[in-house]
Amino acid sequence: MSSCGSSLFGPPSQYIKVLGGDFVAVQGSNIMEKLTVSDLRMPYKQILKSRVILKPGQTNYLLNHLGLGDNATFLAIKVLYDPKSVIEEDNFINWSFYDDMSNIHTMAQMMVLTGNSTNRIKQLYLTNPSVKYPVSIEVMIGVIDDNYSFFSDTINQIGTSFTGLEYTDIKSYVVGESIVINDKYITPRPLIYINIVNIQSIERNSNLLIIDDSGFGTIFLQFIDEYNAIQAQSLLNYVIDNVDINIDNLTPGDNISPIIYFNSYFDNISSNAYISYNGLTSSVPYNTTNGFTFSTSIDYSTYVSASPSVTIDKEYLINSLISGISDNRDGTMSIIPSNILLTYNSSPVNLISGTGSYLVKFKFEDIANNDLDSVNITINVN
Repeated sequence: MSSCGSSLFGPPSQYIKVLGGDFVAVQGSNIMEKLTVSDLRMPYKQILKSRVILKPGQTNYLLNHLGLGDNATFLAIKVLYDPKSVIEEDNFINWSFYDDMSNIHTMAQMMVLTGNSTNRIKQLYLTNPSVKYPVSIEVMIGVIDDNYSFFSDTINQIGTSFTGLEYTDIKSYVVGESIVINDKYITPRPLIYINIVNIQSIERNSNLLIIDDSGFGTIFLQFIDEYNAIQAQSLLNYVIDNVDINIDNLTPGDNISPIIYFNSYFDNISSNAYISYNGLTSSVPYNTTNGFTFSTSIDYSTYVSASPSVTIDKEYLINSLISGISDNRDGTMSIIPSNILLTYNSSPVNLISGTGSYLVKFKFEDIANNDLDSVNITINVN
């Protein structure tokens, strides 16, 4: 049963969220307004994604578009605040274009900028005004062509660079404190020592890693190929999240895909169908270490006749099928609707809209690009 207006428990909550590719303003259970963005198409040839942590009080962090310089044509920034930062007025960051630092702008939860081949997005400086809490930002950068160049701000940009590296050149120096990057001599010699606590962010552009270090500034690490750069990024992120790890004790390379753990039953309700592996149900719940082919079934009329009726979209399927995802290096991971590929009769769809056989696949990978492309779940809708 839908509701509108106030209830015995006070006025309904009001907020704006993304739903089905659109921005929607909700009031309680009602959608008040909608801005359709799912029809937009922003072309790209290069795409990069990374996470950056702005430490408390950090000023003028250069977001050089993950190493793509002045060439970005798409920029999306999502901001995540520390759970302890509960005062709404304190949860914002300042930003300015690199060539107009006196003109300061603000943002809260997210910002999207777009351009084209003749009007590209200038690089940004970011500042965290909070002196108490760090701010984590997730960044996606797109470029319409294959151009890239580094920012040439001679006042603010300094850097240290090393070339011809392999990920196996990264070793623990003082376990729990620092790492060392060695050269290629028969008896390796240290190129640089890096304190783990000083690493603020790690970005990758093809075979190049860009480290923002609070002691050295910007460190450029060029690897012999993209595979080694990917493995190095995975390794460094793992060491940052697990400071006491000795790199020498790790199995070389991160070549293991994340593990999806499934519910025993669809919707995690015991009266519903099992989520089976190759038709087997004796050892539920299953996960992707068992194999790649899973199946379940649902009674569509149950969801249509519910009050209010239930929309079985990608977000609903995530909650109904999956109990969790973990990775040997990246730890607990989360999956979002854009990571789900739902098809009916081999055609992509956004929701289950009737009876028939639907196929769920996963467009999901860890930092080292180990994916889950082979995993699929057949949902027989009766």
